[in-house]
Amino acid sequence: MARVLLIDDDAEIRETTAIRLQIGGHHVISAATPQEALTMAADHPRFDVAVLDLHLPRADGDELLDLLRHNTATADLPVVFYSANAPHATSVHGLSLADARLTHGRPLNSLLATINCLSH
Repeated sequence: MARVLLIDDDAEIRETTAIRLQIGGHHVISAATPQEALTMAADHPRFDVAVLDLHLPRADGDELLDLLRHNTATADLPVVFYSANAPHATSVHGLSLADARLTHGRPLNSLLATINCLSH
């Protein structure tokens, strides 16, 4: 079981993704904005992985990743970019996972498998 920080501004996608990850056995803390995500990261015990939407209000996923990297509590946190609106944009910081399986067909199953790999 991984502790997952899930950041997505779309409530429906955030809820669906969180439920699927919870069914997969993970503990999920969700945030709707980059600022909320930074607060969650500071207020909760260490996360095993963060799942970031690339298209967030007031900051995109890349900007939030930079903020996470400059915070000592989250500097080495594995990050998965996951976006319903960008089929080419799913990746892990430092490791490209731009595989069609992550964004087409069964993307939540692929996300779950990616989180399982990163958290072990």
